[in-house]
Amino acid sequence: MKFYLIAIALVLLLVAAVAMNAYAGEPLSLDQAVETALKNHPNLKAADSQVEGAQANVLRSKSGFLPKVTLSETWSKTDNPLMVLGTKLNQESVKPADFNPVVMNDPDSISNYNTRLSVIQPVFNGGKEYLGVKQARLASEAAAQDRARTRQETVFSVVKAYYGLLLAKEYDKVAKQSLETSSANVRLAEARYKAGAVLQSDLLRAKVQYAEVKEMSTRSENSVKLAEANLNFAMGVAQDAQYAVEGSLSSQDVKEGLDGMISGAFSLRPDLSSLGLSRKNAEAGISQARTDYIPSLNFMGQVDWNSDRIAGNDAKSWAVMAVLQWNIFDGMVTTSRVREATANAGRMRAMEEQMRSGVQLQVRQAYYNVQASLERIAATSSSVQEAEEGFRIVQKRYEAGMTTLVDVLGAENALIRARTGALQALYDNNVAAAELKLATGTL
Repeated sequence: MKFYLIAIALVLLLVAAVAMNAYAGEPLSLDQAVETALKNHPNLKAADSQVEGAQANVLRSKSGFLPKVTLSETWSKTDNPLMVLGTKLNQESVKPADFNPVVMNDPDSISNYNTRLSVIQPVFNGGKEYLGVKQARLASEAAAQDRARTRQETVFSVVKAYYGLLLAKEYDKVAKQSLETSSANVRLAEARYKAGAVLQSDLLRAKVQYAEVKEMSTRSENSVKLAEANLNFAMGVAQDAQYAVEGSLSSQDVKEGLDGMISGAFSLRPDLSSLGLSRKNAEAGISQARTDYIPSLNFMGQVDWNSDRIAGNDAKSWAVMAVLQWNIFDGMVTTSRVREATANAGRMRAMEEQMRSGVQLQVRQAYYNVQASLERIAATSSSVQEAEEGFRIVQKRYEAGMTTLVDVLGAENALIRARTGALQALYDNNVAAAELKLATGTL
């Protein structure tokens, strides 16, 4: 019986352990979080669709070099004298009686089924087809660069959310540690009050401090939950998914110089490359608009079958044409299009220049933020040690009756600020380093 109870207890312990591990969620490193986002995030799926659409447009633009072949079946019925005679001619069914003026002026209605196979082959249209393919390819390359930038921004969102969760967990640890310290202060003040060594006001101050720290602990727990949901959102998974994040916040330095980073950003930033491609596309649009000034030449051919019954082949005829067309004057339409395309190209050049300046500013800002955060890390790391030692000394002095509880609570608050400040400095450093990679196009 005893062995039976022990076995049941072991089974229950095993089930409890499995349940706790399941609740805690599977381990998740930063690289795994990024990989998950790259597979699931809707923004990347939308960017992929945009790239596919741009590639399809390249295929459509090449159709300008190929012939257009159409097959049609048309039914008509008329008693119009001219159309009746023409229909009979097409059906090759004209008789001498059809030229009787009475019959010609008031003919009976006639039906016709026309089957037509037509072919149009562009020969020269001022380079319109070539420019169309060029513009489509530029747009496709720009879409690919936009997709690359979307990927970088997605990775940055995951990195920032991951560090945010690490920060929230560290804040929660500080809050719980502070809660234990504040609880000890309450017990100490209560013991000294019962011994008659301090006034009741000291005990009340200690309890008020404990309530404030308790509220901070509650907020930190909620912050962890929100940070977990934010990370899941950044990864493109269900926001209630459970993961156990791994790693900790540690300082990150920058080894490359600022000038080299700015120069590299100009060549590596996908969004800047995309805008450059769009600018080239707009410049090609000027030549595209000017093609309407140039004559065009197209070959056309068609075969017709006309009959009084559907799909009949009673009468067959064919025609071949070469069409040369030149736009002599179209009411300034082409001129206005050229001017519009020129203005659009100028706008794109200005936007590209503005983005280059903006990229340079982003790199500078992120670089300076990293440097400033490193200085803050150095300052806050020593301040934490000093605050801990200061609190320990003040607490000992209070136990010996050599200082007031106000000094103890002040030292406790200073310790909380030092610990949270050190964590914030580490978080800012990690985020600034990720922003620098995003700004330089290397993330």
